Amino acid sequence: MQPQIIGISGSPIKNSNTDRLIHAVLESSGLSAEFVKLSKINVRPCIACLGCKKDNICKPKDDFQELAGKVRQAGAIVVGGYSPYGVVDGFTKAFLERLFSLRHQNGLNRGKLAVVVTTGIGRGAPGLEEASSQIAHALTLEGMNVLGQLKVTGNPECMVCGYGQTCPMSALPWIFGDDITVTPEKFSKVEDQTETWEQAKALGQEIARKLGDLMRM
Repeated sequence: MQPQIIGISGSPIKNSNTDRLIHAVLESSGLSAEFVKLSKINVRPCIACLGCKKDNICKPKDDFQELAGKVRQAGAIVVGGYSPYGVVDGFTKAFLERLFSLRHQNGLNRGKLAVVVTTGIGRGAPGLEEASSQIAHALTLEGMNVLGQLKVTGNPECMVCGYGQTCPMSALPWIFGDDITVTPEKFSKVEDQTETWEQAKALGQEIARKLGDLMRM
């Protein structure tokens, strides 16, 4: 049975904030769902070969073809990424680029419901808003109906690399000022961001209602 809703995460971190918020949307929908972690499969960027121009089938051989079939069959999609260097991450961008094969001429994703999940350093640092807008824009170009953009305050690698308190390039001073000691209470968990967590559950329920309405039409 093909999933009614599919969650796709560009975060390479195991059980990341991004992953958990995507799961919250999927689970609250009550629909048959599948979660895909892009770092665990092979989806390369689009190479602009236009091999898809006649049949909307992407020709380079990797794992996108199987994923594209699931996306086409699903009524809704949740796409989650993060924002290194102030832009959307490479895993997520590669996936979004490959959706071109489904878009041109026939717009095979038109009308599909979508939710965007983006995690960034937050706390005034650039990147979170930009990456969220980039993902939402790409899905809108596909003709999808973006129901919401969920934005999560996350944690920079500097908090766990072991050198964050001494590295001259560390992000910790941007976030914490002079107090750059890494302590447990400084880590951000999406479950503690109550408004965002509740919004995720509400969006999952909205997806279920809208897909139910479409089935009854």
